[in-house]
Amino acid sequence: MISQVISHYRIIEKLGEGGMGIIYKAEDVKLKRIVALKVLPESFTRDEESRRRFTLEAQAASSLQHNNICTIHEIDETENGQFFIAMDYYEGETLKNKLSKGLLSLDEIIYITTQVAEGLRNAHERGIIHRDIKPPNIFITKEGIVKILDFGLAKKVDTTQFTGKGSKFGTTNYMSPEQIKGEKVDYRTDIWSLGVLLYEMLTGKPPFHADYEQTIVYLILNQEPEDVRDYRQDVPEKLLNILEKSMAKYINNRYDDLAAMLEDLGTVTTKGEIEDSEFELPTPLASNSIAVLPFVNLSTDPEQELFCDGLTEELISTLSRIRELKVVARTTAYAFKGGSYDVRNVGRKLDVRTVLEGSVRKSDGRLRITAQLINVLDGFHLWSERYDRELKDVFDLQEEISLKIVDVLKIKLLENEKEKLIKRYTDNLEAYNLYLQGMVFFNNLNLRVVSNCIEYFNKALEKDPNYALAYYGLGGIYFALMYFGAKSTKEALPYMKKFNKKVLEIDESLWGGYHLLALQKACFEFKHDASSSYYRRALELNPNDTLTQINYGMHHISVGNFDAARKLTERALMIDPLSDFAELVGQYADFCKMKFEQVAERLSKYMDYDPPFLWGLWFLWRACSFLGRKEEAVEVLKKIFTAVGSTKMVEMIDKVSVNDAFKTIAFGMAGAYSTHYSSPYDIATIFIHAGKKEEALKWLKESIHVLDPKAHFLVADPDFQSIRNDERFIEYVKMVGLKP
Repeated sequence: MISQVISHYRIIEKLGEGGMGIIYKAEDVKLKRIVALKVLPESFTRDEESRRRFTLEAQAASSLQHNNICTIHEIDETENGQFFIAMDYYEGETLKNKLSKGLLSLDEIIYITTQVAEGLRNAHERGIIHRDIKPPNIFITKEGIVKILDFGLAKKVDTTQFTGKGSKFGTTNYMSPEQIKGEKVDYRTDIWSLGVLLYEMLTGKPPFHADYEQTIVYLILNQEPEDVRDYRQDVPEKLLNILEKSMAKYINNRYDDLAAMLEDLGTVTTKGEIEDSEFELPTPLASNSIAVLPFVNLSTDPEQELFCDGLTEELISTLSRIRELKVVARTTAYAFKGGSYDVRNVGRKLDVRTVLEGSVRKSDGRLRITAQLINVLDGFHLWSERYDRELKDVFDLQEEISLKIVDVLKIKLLENEKEKLIKRYTDNLEAYNLYLQGMVFFNNLNLRVVSNCIEYFNKALEKDPNYALAYYGLGGIYFALMYFGAKSTKEALPYMKKFNKKVLEIDESLWGGYHLLALQKACFEFKHDASSSYYRRALELNPNDTLTQINYGMHHISVGNFDAARKLTERALMIDPLSDFAELVGQYADFCKMKFEQVAERLSKYMDYDPPFLWGLWFLWRACSFLGRKEEAVEVLKKIFTAVGSTKMVEMIDKVSVNDAFKTIAFGMAGAYSTHYSSPYDIATIFIHAGKKEEALKWLKESIHVLDPKAHFLVADPDFQSIRNDERFIEYVKMVGLKP
């Protein structure tokens, strides 16, 4: 069938075959995309009732849209009546192929099991049972994303089974006892098969295997599998319990649903997760380091300044994707914007060996860009170039400059890194410019003008609805609104989830999608191990993204792993030495260790910032309060309330004494809570500093109830030392997935 055309699909090559059909790589000649085409056996065409039932079930399965489910584009039939399914094509390997290479690490096993469970849960919520979970039907893309295949022949719970009464559907080794018997199945049959899959990943072979099918059937119905610990000794007890519960022969002894199984998976701790310092980010050679300084605007129109900033930011972002290259982050690079400098001094200050600088002249749709790469040790040019191009060629120019820098520095690109270098997130110049304007507000994180940020990102998406970075920006903004108490989780979390879902649907290799998933798992689902897994995935995709490093450091602090947080802070500051966020992670660790004098001294500079650095100020007032410097603490709080526009709160503070200020603030925020949302965790924090323990406990409970994203810091924060032995506090700690 090679080169033949089925409907509007041209067959390119055969990928494989099995009992349920032959799979081809094909080109959709209408949409000019590569798809996987599964042509089903002729047996499906012979029986009209079978065709009708298959069509109903396939229609239901094609409605599934999830990051861990292979997307079905179309179900149709050939001229001779043979059914085929068109679905996404991925590069990578099946789990069967991966297992053939040897045993997987525990972290890999938990990651794969979790992703399969997430995909199946989505299907089950829509009434779809897979019924054939096995290693050949689990695909791992080259980006490491797990995809469930063959949903095209799944079963809709509220329709008649495709197979007749008393017949079996599936692959014997992975079939549940009820499938073996030909009984009616429900969601729990997939849970059994997922347990079998987990067993095989742990041991390297299925739990029930024999030379004859009849023997396998007997084993499934009558015997327990061999003990996993006979094959490996590093399996945590919790994971063994999950395995046992998912593979209970009696269906009512299994998990009721995958939500419960996922909750248990989130509590599994492996050695790699305990010793998270084993996760090491690459440390580039000293010679492989660069600072991209802001390009100078030589145009007469000052509005073109944004275009120059965009070019600079895009080059920084692109080069940051290379593991073996240290690229100074935007925050630090922009400290040199508009000033005169000696590149040798810049190199010494930023600890880099090379500096890229340049200029842009833009007029009548034409561009003249000059760029020069300078060795900071001697000030000599390693390379320089002038480009005269049309404005529409700006994306090509960015790629050329990036590739030239890599060539000049003689950096050996790892697998897929060249592809990352030339990857574009949009080809629409208007969308790109609108996104950059949104990023101006995003980077400043001024809550008073956050609506501008949202507006620009939305306008960018109007120009290009598939602009993944704009969706990531929106997801990040809504998380910030929740974290800083500007919006409730109930109001904002659905938006964050929706936007991040779009990120991963459009580009499942975008690090930002996993960054937001990590925040979601830690702050709203209290699944801290799962959060670590997503953070590591994000940093594997973009090891130089400082915001991910910073938030991962905060995550480590929340679970008490201060050493790992320090390492991430050091790495972030190496890339972005002027980052207030990165510096604060280190100060937060010291704050938790009760080094309040040191914290207050280092954070006092934030009183002079405009716009204020709210995160830093929140730690500053608490440090001052612990030191007994209440007057200073109150002044910091007044600055915070002024910054967020709460002038009434400032007026209330001014009317009372310093000793009554905390109490006044806490009761004021609590009184306004029903009509004007603010973080319950923040209210509890102020109550505890006011000496009101009962009120603090009440608002901590509320913070967990409404999924306040700060609640997962409950154990780390020293504010609540005075109530740590209270039974209610201990219960709250357990509720957020931590150990008292």
